[in-house]
Amino acid sequence: MSTTYKQKQNFSNTFEHICLWEQQCQTLYNDINEAVKYLDTLHDTYTKVSYKTNSLYRACEQLLADQTKLLNITECIENRLSYFDDVDRFSKNLSITPLVSDIKQLIPTLTRIDECLAYFDTHSSFKQSLVYKNQMKQVLLKALNIIKAHIIQILQNSSNTIDPNKNHTLLSDDAYTLFYGRFRINAPKVKVLAEELEQRCTRNPEYEKTLSDCHECYANQRRILLTSSVQSAIQDLATKNERDMCTLVRSGCAFLLHLCQDEYQLFYQFFSKHSVYLDTMLSGFCNLLYDNLRSRIIHVIHLETLAELVTILKVEMVEEHVKNSAKELSTFETVCTQMLEDVQERLVYRTQVYIRNEILGYKPSPGDIAYPEKLEMMQKIAQSLKEQRVSRLNSQSSVDSTNEVFFETIPGTDLSVISSPITTKDGQISSPADLHGMWYPTVRRTLVCLSKLFRCLDRNIFQGLSQETLTMCVRSLITASELITQRKTPIDGRLFLIKHLLILREQIAPFSVDFAVKEMVIDFTKLKEAAMKFLSKKSKLLSMNRDNAFLEFLLQGTLQVKESFIDSKREVDKHLKQTCELYIADLSNQLCGTIRQYLQKAQIILKMNFDQNNKQKVSLRQQPFAKPEILHELIIENYNLMKKQLPDIFKIMSLYLANKDTEQILFKPIKNNIQQAYQELIILIRDQYSEEDLQIIGCPSQEQISLLISTSSSK
Repeated sequence: MSTTYKQKQNFSNTFEHICLWEQQCQTLYNDINEAVKYLDTLHDTYTKVSYKTNSLYRACEQLLADQTKLLNITECIENRLSYFDDVDRFSKNLSITPLVSDIKQLIPTLTRIDECLAYFDTHSSFKQSLVYKNQMKQVLLKALNIIKAHIIQILQNSSNTIDPNKNHTLLSDDAYTLFYGRFRINAPKVKVLAEELEQRCTRNPEYEKTLSDCHECYANQRRILLTSSVQSAIQDLATKNERDMCTLVRSGCAFLLHLCQDEYQLFYQFFSKHSVYLDTMLSGFCNLLYDNLRSRIIHVIHLETLAELVTILKVEMVEEHVKNSAKELSTFETVCTQMLEDVQERLVYRTQVYIRNEILGYKPSPGDIAYPEKLEMMQKIAQSLKEQRVSRLNSQSSVDSTNEVFFETIPGTDLSVISSPITTKDGQISSPADLHGMWYPTVRRTLVCLSKLFRCLDRNIFQGLSQETLTMCVRSLITASELITQRKTPIDGRLFLIKHLLILREQIAPFSVDFAVKEMVIDFTKLKEAAMKFLSKKSKLLSMNRDNAFLEFLLQGTLQVKESFIDSKREVDKHLKQTCELYIADLSNQLCGTIRQYLQKAQIILKMNFDQNNKQKVSLRQQPFAKPEILHELIIENYNLMKKQLPDIFKIMSLYLANKDTEQILFKPIKNNIQQAYQELIILIRDQYSEEDLQIIGCPSQEQISLLISTSSSK
């Protein structure tokens, strides 16, 4: 019973605990429900608050976005309006003098003005952009005028530092310091502004115009400053070298050359961009010298002076100086080249006058054509000098005095040739005709003239003048040869001409030019033929068909222009060949002319016998001119003539030519003619004469003739 009670007691306690726990759970449940209600309320409230907060946040973000957008729009508008506002601001600032007292403040302004103008160009659709653009251009012009005025003021102040009342000259010792040292003091101030203008020249033409105005002002200031001094310097040089044209040109060009270099360098200390005004200024200075010299050049008559002037201008000035400083001396080169062309033109004119008067129109003195006397005399002098050198008995002074005595006997002989060697390296006496001083004056003048012209003139001009000169020289030699022929013998005239033509051909060989000149010639041949046909067809003058004489004359009577080439070198060779042929013919006729005459007469007789066929023939040996005795006398006379004259012929050939090879070449045809004449004679007499007649005639054999010629040549 106790156990049951205890169990019940336990159950009761447990039940009470369970009930208590139930109450507590119910209370907890109620609390939880209450909490859930509060949470639901809180959730609803949070949802409402969160919604309102998000709405507010989105509204704020929208407001901030709108504010940013408006700020950007405002900034953009302000930025765009700034280009328009700057027009009035710059215009007002540039009107206030104190604001532009420091000219460097304008550099940023110029940059901004360039930006504004560029903006107006790219946004031409904006309202009144064109109006503001034009206004900004006026502002730019105002700023540029201020800069230009400032630069001009600096340049004028630089010029004013040099006292214009003093008579300064560029040839004085302090000229460089005075005209350049003082003037360049303010160069850095100008160059800063000039560089800004130069950098902007491609952006706006106003910059280039302003820079050009500054260049013009600079050139004017330098021109005003230097013109009188340059004129004085040139006049001083002209007065100092009045009688020496070459020194005047050399010193005058050197003065202008250094002046151009100094002015070029000074200009680039102020500016960095080249200017046409610099060239104009330098050209003006150079023209002062050109005008002074040209009036003197046109009165120069000596070819030597003109040739030296060409060398000075072409070599010393252009090639040696201008080529090394082409940019600095471009203006000087232009004037120098113009002066060179004037000198060359004068040289060509004076050369033509010289050719006409001193070569073609040369009047030889008795001494000029005293051939062969002057050659013989020179040969004697050469032999005498050789003996004196070997013996060493007399001094050089006695030799000179002896030479003068010799030459005083021949008028027109050049004493200067005595100083030239007349002997060759092996001690053999050369021909006096080979001496430069013994050449005929026109040959000497021609070669000297050509040597000067070759260095001074262009190739084409030289070719034309050389052709004319050589032609005139050959004519003068032909004239001299004719005078010598009249005075002495044709042989002397021929040898004189041959020798000088050989000299001429040899001396013109080094000139590496073509002596051929093309000339245009009008051919009247067709016109002449058409005129003859026209005159022969007068009756068909008005015929209305193809045979109309007038129409035929118009179609066929056209003038033709033909090209002809004149080669003076070939002309020399041609005259040389003709003269040699005449010389060969003269000597051949002189040495065996009687033999040739006999052969011609004999051929006539033989031809008559051949034509008569069977008729009675004429005997050659019975003819008066062909009798054995007469023929014997003719052969003996001709043989003795050759024996007597051949040594003299070889001697005079050696005297004129003094060249064994030339002598052999020239005498070979003569020798052949002699041998051929005797060979024909031998054949003829063997056919037409008996053995007894041959003994009477006694004609020398070919070997005897050859031996005679060889023996004579060795004497």
